[in-house]
Parts: sequence; C-alpha cells; structure tokens
Amino acid sequence: MGQINWQRTRDILICIICVGFIFSASWALLGQFVEAIVILVLSMAIAFLLTPLVNLLTRAKIPRVLSTAIVYIGVLFLLGFLIYQLGANVAEQGRKFSGTVYDFVVSIPDRYNSTINWLKEMGIAQSDIDNVLNELRTQAWNFASSAPLSTVNILTLAVQYFLNIFLVVVMSFYLTLDGKRIRDSLVGLAPKRFLPNVLLFEDALTRVVGNYIRGQLTLALIVGAMTGLVCVFNPPLGEFALICAVLAFLFETIPMVGPALASITPIVISLLEPQQFPRTFIVAGCFVAIQLIESNILGPRIVGHAVGLHPVAAILALLVGARLFGVFGALLATPIVAALWVVVSSIYRSARGETPDQILARKRAPWTIRRPNGRFRVRLRPPNSTDESEAQEGEVEYSDLIYAIDQEGKAEEEGEEKEKEQSETSKKEPPLSEK
Repeated sequence: MGQINWQRTRDILICIICVGFIFSASWALLGQFVEAIVILVLSMAIAFLLTPLVNLLTRAKIPRVLSTAIVYIGVLFLLGFLIYQLGANVAEQGRKFSGTVYDFVVSIPDRYNSTINWLKEMGIAQSDIDNVLNELRTQAWNFASSAPLSTVNILTLAVQYFLNIFLVVVMSFYLTLDGKRIRDSLVGLAPKRFLPNVLLFEDALTRVVGNYIRGQLTLALIVGAMTGLVCVFNPPLGEFALICAVLAFLFETIPMVGPALASITPIVISLLEPQQFPRTFIVAGCFVAIQLIESNILGPRIVGHAVGLHPVAAILALLVGARLFGVFGALLATPIVAALWVVVSSIYRSARGETPDQILARKRAPWTIRRPNGRFRVRLRPPNSTDESEAQEGEVEYSDLIYAIDQEGKAEEEGEEKEKEQSETSKKEPPLSEK
C-alpha cells in the first residue's frame, strides 16, 4: 500500500478553498450589480429582436440611423396602441373575475349545503364552520376591492421604473445602431491565430440567443391566441378571454412550463362558474393538447433547434435561475445555459483537434452552427508588403479571411523553419579562421 502524499493533498485542499473563496466573493460582488446586469441583458434581448428589421431597411438603401429610428418609433407606437386598447379591457375583465370569486365564496353555504351538513355530522361545530366561511368572505372581499386598483398599481410601478425602462430603450437603441461596430471592435482585439475560433463562438452565440428570443416570443403569441380561442368556445369563459390570453402570453415567455401556468386561470374561472362539469374537464383537456402541440410540434419548428439543450437540462436551468434570481432568472436561465453549452462544446471539439471550419461544417442535432455570413472590415496590405503604413481599410469575405490567416500562418511557419535551418548550418560550418 503506497504512502499518502500529504503535501499534494494539502495543495489540492488549499486550491479548492481558494477557488471557493474566489467564487463566493465574485458572486457577492455580482449581486451588487444585478439591476445593471438585468438592464443590460434586456437591452441586448431587444437589440437581438429588432436588428433583423433594421438590417432589412438598411438593405433597402436607407441609412442605418434612420432605419433604427423608424423601427424603434414604430415599435413604441405599436406598444402604446396595444396598451391603450387592451389596458381598459384587461382591467375590466380583472374586476369581473374578482367579482366572480367573491360571489362564489358568498354562495358557498347554498351550493355546498350537503357538505356543511356532513361536516356537522362528523362533529365539527357550527361556530368553526362559520369562522372559516367568514374568513373566506373577508379574503374574497379584500381581493375584490383590490382589483379596481390594479390598473393604478401598474401605472405606479411603471412610473417608479420609468428610469430603468428609459435606460433599456436607449441602450438597446445604441446596441442596434452600433452593434456591428461594437462587434468588429471586440473581434479585432483577438489575436490573429485565435480569430477563427472567436468568429465561431460569436456566430454560434448570436444564432442561439437570437433564435431563442424571436422563437419564444412567436410561441408566446401563438399560445396566447390558442388560449383566447379556448375561452371563446366555452361560453362562460368568453368574457375573460382577453385577460386569459394576455396571461398566457406572459407565462409562455417562461420556457417549458408556460402552457401549464397559462391553464391555471381558465380552469379556476371554469370551477367558479355554475355547471362546472364537464366544462372544466374539456378546458383542462384543451390545455393538455396545447402543451403537447407546443412541446412537440411548435417548439422544435419555431424556435428551431437553436438552444440545443435536453428538456431535463432546460428545466433544471429554469429551476436554478428562478431560485437564484426570481422571475428574471427563470426567463434568462435557458438561453444563458444554452450559450454556455455552445462555448463549452466548441472548446471541447477544438481540444480534440477539430478546426473551426470543421466545427462550422459539422451538424449536431438539435442545433447547427453555420458559417458566418457577411463581410468583415480589416486592414489590407498590398501583396508581398510588410509595411503596416501601406495597409488600407477594406472588406473581405469570411472564407477569404480564414484563407488569408491560414496562408499567413503557413508563411510564418516556413520562415521560422528556414531560420532554424540557417542557424543549424551556420553552427555546423567552421569559421574561416579555422580553415
């Protein structure tokens, strides 16, 4: 039996303690900037969402500044119009819902008289039953009385967070306007030999995050519309169709569990209305069908296979994100983990000896990394010139850029080999004085 290397064990324990201390300190420091990080992430998400529209206008020979302004003004006008049109209706349906809850609680003694008599036969005192009913009435009254103030509360919160909303809009505007310039500046900081890998990571992350955001919003719109249709075709729920659709849209932005959360409000309303059965079973069955359609048909085709996470991994990321950062953590956990997975898997393939071109060409279900499109601005030197002052600004395709980098690397390797050969031959040949 070999002896234990206590020195090595001590060093490992010290490293583990140091890593834990650094991680804890970094986490505590990061917690001080959660609000700023959330603002930045939201700004980047909006920029990812609106950049394709700006690029479409730019290709129509409209200046990018004007294209960005047109898109943002149009989006803000559309959001304002929707809030104006939907706000009053949603508030009115919210008041109706609270009134329905209160009426249901008040009618419990009449609806469930047989149940109350059964409780009396079981030996439960009438005073205890009355206390429970009075408590339910009080809670229902508080809920019903607070509903008319919900619109005012929403406006108050909007005013309180106006500065943050303004910062998100301004930052996303500049990210959309100067995103390519910022991206080129960051890519330009990478050494030439690492440039293919940097372009690979940038392309993969852009596709994952951009496709995820756009696809998730599209899914939210579809699920919201399907929820509204379910309510419309079940008459007692028809007057609450709008508020159920809006809640379904908001819940669907949370991955994996959106349709399940969206089903809560319609099912509760169906239970509160007269003749609950079999209507409630029909509503529940409709939402089971929506969940299956969203998970197996719409999700893979709309979001594409951009995320590349197994559903179990996505659910775990959702739970951990919600536990650590609440609602924002639940919203951002899946795309962040997916982006990290892209980076880690690409690094792993590079460590196995695959070149960036091989990784770009290789298809891996359920997501595919494609070769970046477009042209890159670089400083080009004339052929056979080594003087940087002669370099001029120009554009080059990705494939030409990779080829130029490979050729330059090969030329440098050949030059180093020639220098080594010359130095070796000079060492072998004796000086003239010795001859």
